[in-house]
Amino acid sequence: MCTTTEDATKELFRLAARTPLNIAPEQGSKLQSEIFGSSKWNIKPSQTAANFYAVPQDRTIFLSYAGLASLWCVAYAAFHVANLVSQAQRSAEAEQTQIDIGREFASLKIGAYITYAEDLFRKDQEWPATISQPQIDVAFDSSEGRVNNVFFGALSWILLHEIAHIYRDDEKFIPVDMQIRQEYLADDFATRWILEGAGKGLKREFRVLVICVALAWLFIGERVLGKGTDHPPAILRFREAAALFQTGERSAGIENAAYIFKALLDPSTPSPPHDTPKAYFDWVSQRLEILFG
Repeated sequence: MCTTTEDATKELFRLAARTPLNIAPEQGSKLQSEIFGSSKWNIKPSQTAANFYAVPQDRTIFLSYAGLASLWCVAYAAFHVANLVSQAQRSAEAEQTQIDIGREFASLKIGAYITYAEDLFRKDQEWPATISQPQIDVAFDSSEGRVNNVFFGALSWILLHEIAHIYRDDEKFIPVDMQIRQEYLADDFATRWILEGAGKGLKREFRVLVICVALAWLFIGERVLGKGTDHPPAILRFREAAALFQTGERSAGIENAAYIFKALLDPSTPSPPHDTPKAYFDWVSQRLEILFG
């Protein structure tokens, strides 16, 4: 029996409304009182290709099932890439400069998840029988639970971006330069909201990581569809977000993000030796500039 994206992601959709509150619980009451206010806002499903968008005048955010499926597949790939590289680093010889996860990458069918994520940007289509579907009722510390955690973290950044459009009462039928300005401000709102109360420890590292997973999803969409006219290019959105990360030279968040960007967006280019995670993240950022700039 065929599985639609709606069938596969309906439980993800059911939990979506909580993600902006869960990613930064220390800001939950502020989100409820100052941003949402007394007016009701809604999340509704759509049957389009992979996409998320807001209609500020209706105070409604639309999440396509294809978008949820595509983002979950990217989260699956992101978690497993970061996990595989971490395991490989712990077991690598001291002089080893290149980490090879090719065999494990193939075993986990990570390439198939990325291919499906890409296909969903073109049109909604049935879930392939060859890859696993999301599971909600799983232990938090299981691989499936951690994939979900990454997914909901990335979704929170996307939702907060759309919430910003509603909060600011943004308009659609305005000159393109003004539309682009609105998108930058919505990104800035989402990134600052997630990081503002994160402190300097593991909480911040995780939040930086999931923002990068959301950005990886944007890069993949642009790779499939090309640059649009009503949103900034993904590389510019990446630059703006990364400028707010404020992580240290040995940040685990940006190191894992760099491995994810590299594996998903630039797998064939050899990596040079790097002394710190920050140095490696900067090198990957330069590669993204070349690929998407």
